[in-house]
Amino acid sequence: MENVDMGIRHTFIQNLKFYRKQAGLTQEKLAEKIGMSTAYIGDMEARERFPSAETIDKIADALNVRPSILFDEFGSPASINDSFKKIYAKTLQHELKEKLEQAVEDVCKMI
Repeated sequence: MENVDMGIRHTFIQNLKFYRKQAGLTQEKLAEKIGMSTAYIGDMEARERFPSAETIDKIADALNVRPSILFDEFGSPASINDSFKKIYAKTLQHELKEKLEQAVEDVCKMI
């Protein structure tokens, strides 16, 4: 199973992209609304920069969401998907391991 990066930056970026698109805003339009450069928005979404608290407030206001939703692991479909993987990855690995061990044991009994 793929490695799931669920750090706060990853969650923020997933939610930022989702809510920006939900608001019908391009990176350029969001940058204009918050008084930043398009390059800055692009750098945030590429994980090269992380905004200050003041900028987070401006982004949330421009997207018409609470600032906290930008950090919520269940704030967007992509974040929900990542959270699901994080929560269930170990459980699924354990179940698959048990099934594999049982299958090997069953085959060995037939030999």
